[in-house]
Amino acid sequence: MTRLTEEMIIDLPENARERSKKLKEQIGMDLKTLAFKSIGENPDDYDFSDYSVASVPITAGLGVIGGFSLSVKAILEEMGFECFVTTEPDVDGFYEALEKGADIIFVADDKRFLAYNAKTGIYSENVSSTAAGYSEALDIASGGLKGKDVLVIGAGRVGSESVRLLVSKGAKVKVTDIDFGKAKDVAAEYGAAALSNVSRAISEHKYILDASPGLIPGELIVEGAVISSMGIPYSFDAEGEKKSDMIIHDPLNIGTAVMAAKCVASPRK
Repeated sequence: MTRLTEEMIIDLPENARERSKKLKEQIGMDLKTLAFKSIGENPDDYDFSDYSVASVPITAGLGVIGGFSLSVKAILEEMGFECFVTTEPDVDGFYEALEKGADIIFVADDKRFLAYNAKTGIYSENVSSTAAGYSEALDIASGGLKGKDVLVIGAGRVGSESVRLLVSKGAKVKVTDIDFGKAKDVAAEYGAAALSNVSRAISEHKYILDASPGLIPGELIVEGAVISSMGIPYSFDAEGEKKSDMIIHDPLNIGTAVMAAKCVASPRK
């Protein structure tokens, strides 16, 4: 996963509900509803009020990100889960979660962010979950992407999965990356087109999924753009915000919510 910093999520535990409300204002769905819709499920079909969820701090690699476990807890509580942060980190924290009867356990190091359902064995990870959530959000915000030109910025893991999902929705997908070779490989694999000039590509597209950490100057954004951006840090300046009809963005919420939805979905799915 892209490593967050404490500054990126410093206010997240206090504003998880506000972020969900803003999402509903933008696309007509709160965080829980979007998460389940992104995996083809109806949240009303699942009762997870009795689920116990644990968030385990991890000290491996570059160590614990301040506020990360509390942020995960806040996001899951906004969805309606009962959640706690373990007292101990790492394997001891995982053990603590099991001993306390956690149904789902969230853990993250520098490379991977996972959720594991201890009762069913279902697990999910942040890369595919983030791609699913933001692709679905863009589809909803655009009134349906089938037949529409969509630009994916970034041909990394999340961007690649987003290309696959958007193509499956019937969008005419273009992918661009500062490493054109990566963009060509992803485009060839999923039936998209690769664009070499990143700035020009941005300036020619109304519908954009941003899976890149790069900043996007407002002068490149077209009037009325609809953008779904999981890029960290936040990529847009005041001009870009003014010219866009909508920018869907958060540092952690959507991907985490989809991970949780996958872990409670029926095993047959």
